[in-house]
Amino acid sequence: MLTLYAHRGSRLTLGVAGLAALALLLLQPSAPGVAASQVLSPDAIQARYAGRAPVLPETGELAVFPGPAGEPAGDCAALAGGRTMVALVFGQSNASNTVDPGYDSRQPVYAFFGGSCQKAHDALPGATGAKGSSWPRLGDRVVSSGLYDTVIFADIARGGSSILNWGPGGTLNPLLLNTLDDLIAQGLPPTHILFHQGEADCALGLDAPDYRAMLEAVVSQIRQRVGEENDIIVARASLYLDPVCSEHSDPACYRSCPTLTAAQTEVANPARRIFSGPNTDLLVPWFDRNDGYHFTAKAADRFAAAWMPLLARGDSPVSAAQ
Repeated sequence: MLTLYAHRGSRLTLGVAGLAALALLLLQPSAPGVAASQVLSPDAIQARYAGRAPVLPETGELAVFPGPAGEPAGDCAALAGGRTMVALVFGQSNASNTVDPGYDSRQPVYAFFGGSCQKAHDALPGATGAKGSSWPRLGDRVVSSGLYDTVIFADIARGGSSILNWGPGGTLNPLLLNTLDDLIAQGLPPTHILFHQGEADCALGLDAPDYRAMLEAVVSQIRQRVGEENDIIVARASLYLDPVCSEHSDPACYRSCPTLTAAQTEVANPARRIFSGPNTDLLVPWFDRNDGYHFTAKAADRFAAAWMPLLARGDSPVSAAQ
């Protein structure tokens, strides 16, 4: 099994180490007697990949940025309701704190963690990594556009995580469901669910039908928790640096899995408010990744901009007000 860990001096490379170790698992065969094209239940998928899914620390190295001296913790209740966007973010390292650091939100953009809402700074609490995040950049764009007056991000992304971790029976599934419950209890039911993940499963060699089935099971769990009155946006992602080659300045060292990004696309169902998000295999090429895996500040800006057309849909608060 794969164990991902990081001490203070190396925590910034959590996603790199995780993907490198995942690639070694490609040598392990699938469970015998199971056809790759057969649609399996989440339990059967977990059993099929038993011993191959990433084993992650219970909490990872969670970033907690205290903010400037004297900055008070935000009152979540005061931010609830009205024109407030509440986005639950989950996935792996590029949805966490691995961007080139140094960005502070300029608009009313907050991070939800531990029942409180603090001004969004690098790094966002609740997700792994200790560098920067793409999400405050998106929050500033949302507020500046007039789409919402306030944005709250609850980011629980974990570096190196697989859809097997997030799906039913996975180690991170309780975190996902409990965070949804916490947001609802605080009067902050999510208006949006943003998911960015797939690089780990490309390295792992997860079959596309299994990936799609597990992702659809996650979406069903979310819908059972929060209903149909929010948008679920599934980004497309699979590109990673092959650790066998490992030279991040050589484009030939990068691998992607078009079958996985196709599976992510196929989960979309606009009638149920499930949409395809940015395809970062195309949006963030190899030369815009600061270590071969993670986004540069320039790429994070482009990533944030790519979400805007998806958020500014016809039934947005701005359109409804007009």
